[in-house]
Amino acid sequence: MTKRPEGGEIHGMARKRAAGHTILVTGAAGGIGGGIARRLIADGWQVFASDVDLDGLARLAQEVGAEDRLTYGALDVREGEQAERLAETLREKGAGLAGLVNAAGLLQDLFPLLDMDPALERKIWDVNYFGSVTCTKTFAPLMIECGGGAIVNITSINEERPMPLHAYAPSKVALGALTKLSAGEFGPVGLRVNAIAPGFTLTPVMKEKIRTGKRDVAAIEAATAMGRLIEVEEIASVASFLLSDDARAVTGASIPVDAGWLATAHWMNFRGLAEGGQTETG
Repeated sequence: MTKRPEGGEIHGMARKRAAGHTILVTGAAGGIGGGIARRLIADGWQVFASDVDLDGLARLAQEVGAEDRLTYGALDVREGEQAERLAETLREKGAGLAGLVNAAGLLQDLFPLLDMDPALERKIWDVNYFGSVTCTKTFAPLMIECGGGAIVNITSINEERPMPLHAYAPSKVALGALTKLSAGEFGPVGLRVNAIAPGFTLTPVMKEKIRTGKRDVAAIEAATAMGRLIEVEEIASVASFLLSDDARAVTGASIPVDAGWLATAHWMNFRGLAEGGQTETG
């Protein structure tokens, strides 16, 4: 059994940062989390990257090479005590938070509901939803202490139109609801909360699912307005905007980054008519 990493231990830069300029990214060893961390560093933010995969974080740090702006440490978002220890460590290091990106998440394969393993279902919920709840409750006070900030939750197009992924989809629907609820609660203290709802994104995990035939690229592309999947960098650019002062009036929003999948999927019912140039009235 793999031992869970201990939270609070920090690797990398230890110098004191200017309060209010650090973004904490969970799931930063993964495709979307790592992409967001890279973009934020490029945009001049101090970034604290966290994940259960310390080796993956070390690779991220080596790849980025920005030792003056990237710090990383272990965090299993399912473990509230780890999150509390990390929050205390960040306070001690003077790493005041300006933002939190809840990017830690688990995908799932397609199973009929009656065949879903309850243990797997709970694990997906524990990471995708309750992990974001834990991190929001733990790290929001640090942002409020710094005068406010922004939280970005990574949901999914499943938030608006659930697919037959009986644990993943409901967990993302719930996270979308949490985004709106917490935006209303935290607005008066200067803390904005928004979500990004990615479409089918070409992360390493998604690429492996495509390679093994667990995702149908042709079907996905045909169901999007732009006829393609999403690049990680396209998610990261929206996260950077939502964390910046350019989005200072944006809260409680969920922004689809899906190449028009949500806008186009219903057209599949009329694809033959549309391609033939026919029109209907009434």
